[in-house]
Amino acid sequence: MVKKVCALALCLSALSFSVSNVSHASDTTQKSFLQRIKHEVNLGPDVSYITYREPGVMKERGWFYGIAADAYLKYPLNKCWNLATGLEVKYAWSRVDYSSDESGLGAKYATSRVDYSSDESGDMDGIKDRLFEVRLLLGAEWFPYKNISFMPYVGFGYRKLTDDSSGKETDLGALGYKRTIRYFYVPIGISGAYYINPNWKIKGYAEYDYFIRGKVKSYLSDIDPTLYEDIKNTQDNGYGIRAGVSIVRNFKSFELSGGPYVKYWKIDKSDISYDSWGREWVEPKNHSTETGAMLRISF
Repeated sequence: MVKKVCALALCLSALSFSVSNVSHASDTTQKSFLQRIKHEVNLGPDVSYITYREPGVMKERGWFYGIAADAYLKYPLNKCWNLATGLEVKYAWSRVDYSSDESGLGAKYATSRVDYSSDESGDMDGIKDRLFEVRLLLGAEWFPYKNISFMPYVGFGYRKLTDDSSGKETDLGALGYKRTIRYFYVPIGISGAYYINPNWKIKGYAEYDYFIRGKVKSYLSDIDPTLYEDIKNTQDNGYGIRAGVSIVRNFKSFELSGGPYVKYWKIDKSDISYDSWGREWVEPKNHSTETGAMLRISF
């Protein structure tokens, strides 16, 4: 009996020691995993000039001023590869000049004040515009050499534009209304960096934006709810392209970077919507070009 008790005690002691070692190894592995994750946060202003055109209908153009932020987490897989994920957010505002070949109104999105001008419907100043964009990215960073890196990436993007001229009228008496445009797209791109020395590096990226769908809502009831009702249109075809380059200065506790960028969108004509009176409404095909410069501080 005593032998059995002693044997049981030895077994329990060994099991306790084994569990303790496994628990300690698990804690060490988890701690090591968390310690290996690197993070990067970037924050700064954007200034850009946007030209938006609906051929044969209208165009808008003007300066946009915004703030952008992004955060990235990187986990080293080995000496040459890092797994990276990031979240990017942008908000902007501006003053835009509007001119029209017909009497239609266009849309914008960044926070702004917009000027409207049309040979048929007249001029309109002080239209408030807003722009919001958020993107989730996943990529693999590769270091073929110690001073060169590349990162192919893919993700999901959401972009919303709002143009609100409701409650306003042109100098010829035409009434304005609010319009919102939402884009859903998949960014597919590659970024890279060249490390000149420990204090300086050059970064760049090129990207194709696969257009999933666009949703447009025109609040025509702002003009007269007895004559018009709000209209929704869907955009199914289009694409976007963007690219940029920047130079980065390392100050040990933070980095400062800046450089130019360009963005382009081309969207086909939307589907046709009908109101209660049987009238057809369509969102014209359009394209926009944004050229700008950014400044970032990185932690």
